[in-house]
Amino acid sequence: MTIPSALLSRRSIGALVALAVAWVVYQHTSHYARVLGLGKVYTNENTTSCRQIGHGVLHGCEDIIVDPHTGLAYLACGSLNARQNWLHPGDDYDMTFESESDHLYVMDENDNYSEVKAMETSTTTNGDGLLLQPFSQDLRFHGFDIFWDPEDPQNMTFMFVNHQLAHGAVSIFSHIRGSDHMIHVETVHSGLLHSPNNVIAMSKRAFYATNDMMFPKGIMNSVSKNLRLPDGHVVYHSDGGEFSVAVPRIRYPNGIAQHNGWIYVASCTDPGVQIYKESAKGKLQFHGRIIYNDGIPDNISVDSETGHIYSTMFLKVQETHKFFRHPSLNTTTVAGTKIVRLTQRSDPSAGFDAEPLLLDSGELMPSATVAAIQRRNQIRRMLVGCVMCDFLVVCQQTHL
Repeated sequence: MTIPSALLSRRSIGALVALAVAWVVYQHTSHYARVLGLGKVYTNENTTSCRQIGHGVLHGCEDIIVDPHTGLAYLACGSLNARQNWLHPGDDYDMTFESESDHLYVMDENDNYSEVKAMETSTTTNGDGLLLQPFSQDLRFHGFDIFWDPEDPQNMTFMFVNHQLAHGAVSIFSHIRGSDHMIHVETVHSGLLHSPNNVIAMSKRAFYATNDMMFPKGIMNSVSKNLRLPDGHVVYHSDGGEFSVAVPRIRYPNGIAQHNGWIYVASCTDPGVQIYKESAKGKLQFHGRIIYNDGIPDNISVDSETGHIYSTMFLKVQETHKFFRHPSLNTTTVAGTKIVRLTQRSDPSAGFDAEPLLLDSGELMPSATVAAIQRRNQIRRMLVGCVMCDFLVVCQQTHL
């Protein structure tokens, strides 16, 4: 029996297509097995100069900003019980976890820290003018940034991603360096700001913020994450108070930072850091990126002196999720963190040069979320925070 050549040709084409599909699936699954850390065992690298500080006080410090004028570090910290709940927006929220408000601390190079209290103006006055009272709205810190007045750097504007129960928001406070409080200016929210994660301040009112997901709750939340749908975006809030989409269709945008006109965005489900620049007010143009093959990025920070970007990565993502949901179960010894220093290449389309600085198997700090460089009075060190840890980690200048 003779098989027609046309049939053989169709079978050959079908086999080649099946082989190509199998190869793509293999490449996809093997890449994400590496990214998620499946089956990997990590050992500590370059952690001997690191130590824990601030136990019981500096807890839940998810983001850190260092003042380039003074070297003082500002830490956005919060209640672990409350964070364990709002990190999982699909769960029913239990107000009994609101045992304390979130806190902003300022810390010098000798580990001395104090709180910068969140205040608001009262509706009553006295002979000296308006009175201040504690901030009365929900205040649940996530990412934040600081804008320094170009004419007077002591005049600082803080912008916090604020996970209020009614909606995601950005709360803006004014602060005079050296004072023990910051005064609420306004809290802004929008339908475009449905799941804010982090923010960069462009002026006393304008900012860019990452919106990490389209569906904070329900079945579509799981579908979006598992299929890596590009349904996150970066939003812009103008000086006039208008919201707009600056960059659409990003896969889970998380950390965001800026330096010398460049804006950097970390993507979780398309792991890596992307490079943008303003093409117009409220519009960002893509210029390049780096792809990660061995971890998921969270926050990024920029060393203002060198322009280096410090990217904090989750290594074993499943164990990280366990820790974020149940930190008391001690899953941390198999989670882990990697911190990478990125240097933007002269041609931004070529991305970054990457230098691993630290790898922690989970013994030092489970699943760090931010690393920031502090330079003050001849002291050079790296501060490492974690959204669900009961302390802060400090590493000495070997990492610089």
